[in-house]
Amino acid sequence: MLHLGSIGGTSIDVDFSFVFIVGLWVANQYQQTRDLKVALLWAPVLFLSVLIHEFAHAAMIALFGYGSSSIILGGMGGVTYNRRKARPWHDLVISVAGPVSSFLLAYACLYLGGFPLFQKDPMLLVLMPTLAWANMLWGKFNLIPVSPLDGGHATRHFFSMFLRDRTAFIISVWIGMIVGTIVAIVLAVFREEYLIALLIGWFVYSNFQQWQYFRTHGYPGD
Repeated sequence: MLHLGSIGGTSIDVDFSFVFIVGLWVANQYQQTRDLKVALLWAPVLFLSVLIHEFAHAAMIALFGYGSSSIILGGMGGVTYNRRKARPWHDLVISVAGPVSSFLLAYACLYLGGFPLFQKDPMLLVLMPTLAWANMLWGKFNLIPVSPLDGGHATRHFFSMFLRDRTAFIISVWIGMIVGTIVAIVLAVFREEYLIALLIGWFVYSNFQQWQYFRTHGYPGD
């Protein structure tokens, strides 16, 4: 684990699994483009995209008064840890903050990319649209309503605003399994995005395991 420091009391660490995934992504881009400079640009793109996304969660947590958090970049994304007992609508806003920040960053890059400064610099000319595309995709991906993605958490917190936690869990886990399965099939069959489809399929299986555990052991507090 590599500790990068902290911002406003929120610590930032990078697990070596994240470095490994970024390295694989850069290598894959090089295989496709045969342009090392373009491929290497993906390292800061992935780092900034995930970090800003997670920091948006941490910032919203702090704004609601739950203190500082701990951000860990690992695997294919990141996670923001914070021990809190928040209201459901607070948790809903906190979950949605990540994808919203990704969309805002994407639109900001598209807007700034139109300025002469960004069009004259060869690196920025490639970086800005790449950063915009990556964050637009990252925001949409995280809105899929299957846990552990932000969309899955947001779905559960939304129903928790009106229903018991137990009922909210049941509804959200079934939404995750159904919608996740449909999305995975569409991506695999019609888009040929096999890797992403496989990842979502794994999330669906994880939700199915949660459901099986619930049927066996019940919900905490039952």
